[in-house]
Amino acid sequence: MATRSSRPALLDQARAAMARAAEARRSGAHREGVAAAGDAFELARRAKHLALQGSALRLLAVHQLRVGEQEAAISSCLQALPLLRRSRDAGERSDVLCTLVMSYNDVGLHSEALTHVTAALDAARASGDLSLLSWALNRVGITYEALADRTEAEHFLLQALDIARGFDGQEEMFSALNNLCSAIYAKVRALRGSGAAVAEDLQRALLFGREALALAEASGNSHREAISHGNLANVYTELGDFAPAREHVARQTELARANGYRGVMQASLMNRGALLRSEGALAEAIVLYEEALAEAERADDPGGRLEAHTELYECRKARGDLAQALAHHEALLPLERDCMKRVAATQARLLINRLELEHARVETERAHLDAQVQRLRAMQLESEKRQLEQMASELGRHAFEDQLTGLANRRRVDHELPQQLAAARERGVPLSVAVIDLDHFKRVNDRYGHGIGDDVLRTIARILLDNVRSSDLLARLGGEEFIVLFSGTGIAVATEACERLRRAVETFDWGQVAPELEQTISVGVCDAADSPDVRSLVERADAALYGAKRGGRNRVQVAGGAGYIEASSIAR
Repeated sequence: MATRSSRPALLDQARAAMARAAEARRSGAHREGVAAAGDAFELARRAKHLALQGSALRLLAVHQLRVGEQEAAISSCLQALPLLRRSRDAGERSDVLCTLVMSYNDVGLHSEALTHVTAALDAARASGDLSLLSWALNRVGITYEALADRTEAEHFLLQALDIARGFDGQEEMFSALNNLCSAIYAKVRALRGSGAAVAEDLQRALLFGREALALAEASGNSHREAISHGNLANVYTELGDFAPAREHVARQTELARANGYRGVMQASLMNRGALLRSEGALAEAIVLYEEALAEAERADDPGGRLEAHTELYECRKARGDLAQALAHHEALLPLERDCMKRVAATQARLLINRLELEHARVETERAHLDAQVQRLRAMQLESEKRQLEQMASELGRHAFEDQLTGLANRRRVDHELPQQLAAARERGVPLSVAVIDLDHFKRVNDRYGHGIGDDVLRTIARILLDNVRSSDLLARLGGEEFIVLFSGTGIAVATEACERLRRAVETFDWGQVAPELEQTISVGVCDAADSPDVRSLVERADAALYGAKRGGRNRVQVAGGAGYIEASSIAR
């Protein structure tokens, strides 16, 4: 506990540490910034200066984000917000919210980012600070870019740049220019192979990237300079102008290695690989992608591993190394599942952390609360915490998951279907069940082999998952058979949904899975209201499915009172 005589000295030390953290932010020395901002927070806490604690946490979060400690940055932001709310400082709140948005985007929680970016924009407008308004618009653009809405992303980033130019904000202009270069490059990459004209977009990206690099070099901030070189290397590679691309990627690598920027170093490996691949040097590109893969594995970065495997697959395939290409391809689906699980686990941990922060806030205000109310609240928080911890521990369980497709399995259906049927009858709501079977799947295995057959099953799973609601249960029963439980859905709507599934499978470009491959499905759909029990319900859906098979396949059949009827009223 700080005495009255020691408090001024603690505050002086805290402000000195804050100055060091702020300078580290300007220079890009983010590791030093983490230490300085952490010291400032601890000194301010000992001095019991709430507003200074919030300011120190604000700087700490920025540095944590830059060194790749996104969850720690989120925690620091969430601690800072209530402290800064007390100081009524809208400007600092907006800065914290912008950092929070970036951190949420980095860990894949884009819906949370979108929620907080609106608050950041409101706080920036309330502050009347044009710099903060430019930053907030910038973060709105980045969030839309993460959501793949590149038109909206560019719109907001251009607004951010226009405001920054108005008051000659060097840092704000750099960020907007750099993000515009990156966003336009991403748009061009997404359009690759579509035949769309992209040369003009690439020239715009080049102009933005060059201006960003000039600002980065003038600022002396090595981190900004490194990412600017990386963006320009990508654009020049896409333009096929390889000499400047090599210069920029070499400089990016040099800066990343000299300053210990792990994320930038990983990006430079991928950029160098892309450059060599574009030049036709596939063997050299493979070496770099393998190095990037190893680095991603050391960093336990599934996103980096996913990107590296994808590029290695393309290079190996182009070289004709089909066995090795297949090995990289087969690594992709487990990694995609791992990424999704990690996002879910991160969300659970952050929810727990937020709950713990709320619990700590309640503890600090204990003197202002009635003892009984405080005890009940603490019990409630503890109960909620246990529930969240239990949810987090269950995320990794695979008891109800089909290992090939990542969908629910038969065990999950056996567990949930009786419950859903009982609930539907008790509440008087509809329930429909559809059984789906791949047409002539044996021919796929016979012609292409079981490896391609597994790819077809995984692709079917993704197509079906993309075309059912999150409230519907989609499962693989085994082999090439799937089932959908349409909760709260009558037979007419369920039949239309099944027709959409059938059409989505039929129109999918199966040539990307295997040459000359075509695949369709047959569907039997049944209304639960016409079945006395689970067994009867599934049998009637199966009967409708077999009717679809006998009727020529690639069709949807609706179970009738005597077995099934054709869904002939559906537009094909």
